[in-house]
Amino acid sequence: MYRSAEHALAQWFAAPQRKPLVIRGARQVGKSTLVRQFAQSHRLHLNEINLERHPDLESVFQTLDLARIRRELEG
Repeated sequence: MYRSAEHALAQWFAAPQRKPLVIRGARQVGKSTLVRQFAQSHRLHLNEINLERHPDLESVFQTLDLARIRRELEG
């Protein structure tokens, strides 16, 4: 299962015009670990947003305007 998730993540990353990625699933199954390890192995900078820990940021994601989301997160 982990290997297929890793493969799917690699395919998403290789796509020339990829869309934002949302990974959903049950708690404690390795979603965050998968992404952290992928970022580390590809030497990528990872910005992690956990809405359970920061529910005040939930309003930022009420829009589909990526430029606005980025501005609000950087601001």
